Amino acid sequence: MKKIFGAWLIAAALGCSVAAASPLVTADVPLDSNYYQYLDKFEGMGYVTDIPTGTKPYSRLDMAKWVLQAEAVAKTKPMPKYLQTYYDTMRADLAEEIAYLSGENDKFESNLKLRNAKLDFSYLNQDKSIQSYKGTNSKAHWQMLNHNNNGYRYGDGFNAVGILNISGSINKDFALGITPRFSWDKDEHGDASLIDGYVKTHVGVWGVTVGKQPLYWGQGTNGTLAFSNNATPQTLAKLNLLEPHTFDNGLLKFLGKANINVFASQLEGNRVETSGYKYEKDHAPFIGIRVDVMPTDALTIGLERMSMLRKFNKDWFLGDNAESGEAEGWNDIAGLDVRYRFPGVQIYGSLYGEDQAHAFPCEDAYTVGLYFPQLVQDGSWDLRLEGSQTNTTWYGHWVMINGWTYKDDIMGDWIGNDARKYYAQVNHYLDNGDRIGLALVRVDMNRSDAYSSDAYTRKLSEVQLDYSTKLQDALYLDAAIGYGKLDNGNNTSDKSKRVAADLRWEF
Repeated sequence: MKKIFGAWLIAAALGCSVAAASPLVTADVPLDSNYYQYLDKFEGMGYVTDIPTGTKPYSRLDMAKWVLQAEAVAKTKPMPKYLQTYYDTMRADLAEEIAYLSGENDKFESNLKLRNAKLDFSYLNQDKSIQSYKGTNSKAHWQMLNHNNNGYRYGDGFNAVGILNISGSINKDFALGITPRFSWDKDEHGDASLIDGYVKTHVGVWGVTVGKQPLYWGQGTNGTLAFSNNATPQTLAKLNLLEPHTFDNGLLKFLGKANINVFASQLEGNRVETSGYKYEKDHAPFIGIRVDVMPTDALTIGLERMSMLRKFNKDWFLGDNAESGEAEGWNDIAGLDVRYRFPGVQIYGSLYGEDQAHAFPCEDAYTVGLYFPQLVQDGSWDLRLEGSQTNTTWYGHWVMINGWTYKDDIMGDWIGNDARKYYAQVNHYLDNGDRIGLALVRVDMNRSDAYSSDAYTRKLSEVQLDYSTKLQDALYLDAAIGYGKLDNGNNTSDKSKRVAADLRWEF
């Protein structure tokens, strides 16, 4: 698979070398933005014609293109009231990028500003604040009712979190983003950190991003197999095409459009100390490569390889790793994902491998999902169903003992190894743009232990009801109430309850 992946990468790179002049460089839309939910709805309802790849974050220019697509379709297919509200919100915010795309402003002066401010007030009642994984990921941890949150952990009792997002283009060639977070709880008291802080420019058709930034690569709403925003964001250098390359003719015409994303970072510096194993690697280089191919507007295919390196040599390109502890060069996850849009339903799935045997991934995990965007005619009800499974060795490594973690959080799907997850989400959209959502999660952890004499299978159940509304101009309220229960498999259980209210100011 890795050799095939390399061939795809070379082919795409050769094709992209003749791409047109670079477009506008814009800031990226933060992963927690409501725009991603809006985009899912636009695309599911047929107002966005080309299917997004799943390599997030998307840029403001990307979002502007999709708004223009929705605008064109709406001329012959009027939008439902709630969808019109989402369109109006995005249209106003992305007005400068849309003007550039429409040819109304080819100079594009600076639009760097405070985009939004958020206050998160949460109350948690937890039997156990932090949960640990068994076996392969014994040093990693997770928290009930809190996943894919950039490594942040709520304290027991009252929590207050403030987040600011400042981003935008300085000119046509430079953009930046910075998102500081300020938090307080009775256990940790006050804390300040940076969710992201990056600068972005270009070299020809290639966008170059340097700094700290959360990434979410692959298909899956409740988690992705290789790399998500479950762990603390890393400081990285990223390279990607600012616009997908179109294969207009030649042997590769059947590929349609393609994009390449590459990043390089370093993991934390205390991995040998925390693992207690001499062959672990401090400041281990971490590399991600992803090629997205869009043969049609309704189909996207992603090929991805992630590598945690001890050594870098020519064998890495062929996937020919050593088989001894001292000579072992890297820890890999690689695979492919697919998403296809049928009328009325989307199907997506991922199949990834951990490590390899003779250059092929040998320990597999998968995600499958269905999205029904239009349970009723106007799409005011929708439903998403998702399932994932990992095996006993997933996210682990026999030499790099800390496994697929960064600062004690799993970098992929938060369920860890030897787990099976079921996820369901139903949403109802009101005419004024308000949304009511109900999400259910069931995870069977340590599944293989069910067949041993020392049964330790743990069963996690979570339910969350959330409500989003616009209180007044530029002020939004996102409220949620959740309940979680973890049956430990030894006649004990842990429970967690969470009530949250987020106030968002959109500037």
